[in-house]
Amino acid sequence: MQEGLYAIVGSEGRGALEANYRLGDAAPFAVVAPASESEVCALLEYTHAMRTPCLVAGSGTYLTHLTPPDRAWWLLSTRRLNRVIDYSPQDLVLTVGAGMTLHAVQELLREHRQYLPWNPALPAQATIGGIVSSNRAGSWRYRFGTPRDRLLAIRAVTPDGVAFKSGAKVVKSVAGYDIHRLLCGAWGTLAVLTEITLKVQPIPQQFEAVGWQTTWDALEPTLAELMQIPLQPDGISVLALRGGDIQARASQWAAQVESPHSQNYFSVSVHNRTIFCTPSLRFPLQAGGTEGAWFLSRSGGNLKEEGTHDNLILCARSTLLEPPPTVAPLTQHELQTEPRLQTEQGAPAPYLLLEFSGSPEGVAWQIEQLRARGYPAEPVPDATLQHVRDWLAPRQHALMLQILMRPSEVADAMARWSELPSVSALAHAGNGVLYIAADERGLTDALLQHIRALTAKYRVLSGAGWLCEQSGGELPKLALSEGERRLMQRLKAALDERGILPNLLGSSSQSLSPECA
Repeated sequence: MQEGLYAIVGSEGRGALEANYRLGDAAPFAVVAPASESEVCALLEYTHAMRTPCLVAGSGTYLTHLTPPDRAWWLLSTRRLNRVIDYSPQDLVLTVGAGMTLHAVQELLREHRQYLPWNPALPAQATIGGIVSSNRAGSWRYRFGTPRDRLLAIRAVTPDGVAFKSGAKVVKSVAGYDIHRLLCGAWGTLAVLTEITLKVQPIPQQFEAVGWQTTWDALEPTLAELMQIPLQPDGISVLALRGGDIQARASQWAAQVESPHSQNYFSVSVHNRTIFCTPSLRFPLQAGGTEGAWFLSRSGGNLKEEGTHDNLILCARSTLLEPPPTVAPLTQHELQTEPRLQTEQGAPAPYLLLEFSGSPEGVAWQIEQLRARGYPAEPVPDATLQHVRDWLAPRQHALMLQILMRPSEVADAMARWSELPSVSALAHAGNGVLYIAADERGLTDALLQHIRALTAKYRVLSGAGWLCEQSGGELPKLALSEGERRLMQRLKAALDERGILPNLLGSSSQSLSPECA
C-alpha cells in the first residue's frame, strides 16, 4: 500500500512523520504530499479502492479535533499545494493552493497594501486550507467575520477521487448549492480542499492594541458597555491565564550583540529608566513602558528566542557600548508596578484586550474614548498579541475546550472556570467563544465535573483521551441535538460512504478516539 502511494507522487512526495501528525498514540504508516490536484485525485481513487482511510493535514496543528481511524491509516499533506493560482489586486480576489500558509499569503498581499483579516494561532504554520476547513479566524471575527464570510469558491476532491468546483470569483453567485460553505467548517471530513478563492481587503494604516486589568465583579458591566459605546474594535478578548506573566513570556528574547569587549552589553529601558546589563542577567519584567513595543537587535536586526519561560529581559533598541557604568538595580517595587496578566495564586484577575485598526486618527480617537470613560487602556506590544494568539494552539495544552455561548454569559463562565487550579481561560468576548485549557496538574475530578455540567455546545480540541478514560469510555455529552447528529451522519454517509476520511470527535456514537475503545 505504501509503495503504491509513493509511486503516484514520486520521491519528492514522500513526507516525513512529524509530531503534529500523530494523534495520541496513533500515527500514519505513510505521509504523502501531492503537488497537484491530479495527484490528489489519483491518491484518493487508489486508497478508496483499497478501502484504506486517510487524514488530511497542512501543519497538523488542529488534527486533535479529529478521530483517528480504527485501522492503519495514511496522511495526505497539502504542504506542496502552495502555489498562487490567481491574484487580481484590483478586484480584491485571491486564489491559492490549500497548503499555502497564512503568513506567506499575508506577505504576498502586503505588497499591494492588502490583507486577510484573520489572526489565528501560529500563522507561519497554519495553512489556508486548514483555516478554511476549521473555519477559525481568531479574535478579529468580532469585526470581520469568519473565513466562511470571505470564501468565494473552492476546488476539492471527494473521497473517491472526483474533483469538483463550487462557487465563483464573484460575491453574488447563486448557481446550485453553496457546497463550498458546507466544506468550510467540515474539518476535512467530507472532501479534500485543493484550491481556495477568497476576497481580501485593503490593509489599514494602523494597528494598535490596548489592555487593562479589571476585576471579576466589574467584568460583565464593562463588556456590556464596550459593546454598546460607538467603538469598532477588531476584537475584544478577556484573558485569565496562569503560569507567569504573559507579556513577559511573549517577549522571551535574549540580546546577543557582537561586541569587541569581553562581555556584550546592551541597554534596557524600563519605566522611563535606562539600565545596562549583560546577556547573563535576567529580570522578571513586564512588557510595556514608554518605548512601546519591545524588540531586540543583533548586528543586523535578527532576533533570537530565549529558551527559558521564567525569567527574561525586555529590551529596547540594543546598542554597542563601552563597559557600562555602575547602576543601582531595580527594586522589587519597580519591577512590579504594572499589572500581571497571569498568576498561580488563586483565581487569576481578568485582563481585557482590545484591538483596533484603521486610520491613525480613528484609532487614536477610539482609544481616547476608552480613557475618557475611565478605562486605563495602555498599549500592548505586538509580541504579546502574537503570544496570546499562539496560546490557542491546542497541542500546547493537556486539555483544551472551545465553548460557544452568548456574549452576555462569558464573564460568569470565565469566573467559574478560573477558580479551578491550573486551568486558564481566554474568551473572544464579542463572539461568545470561550477557550478553556489545563495542564497536567489541572486534570482533576473538579475539571471533569465542570465539563459534565456543560449545557452549551463545545468542542474538545485536545485531551479527548483523558476525557474518555475518566468518563468510562465515552466523551461527555457534546450538546448536539438528535436531529443534528443524524444529519451529520447522513452527510458523511453520502459524501464518504466507505469512511475514507476521518470523523469529528463526538459526531456519532462510533466516532470515538482509540483511547475510548
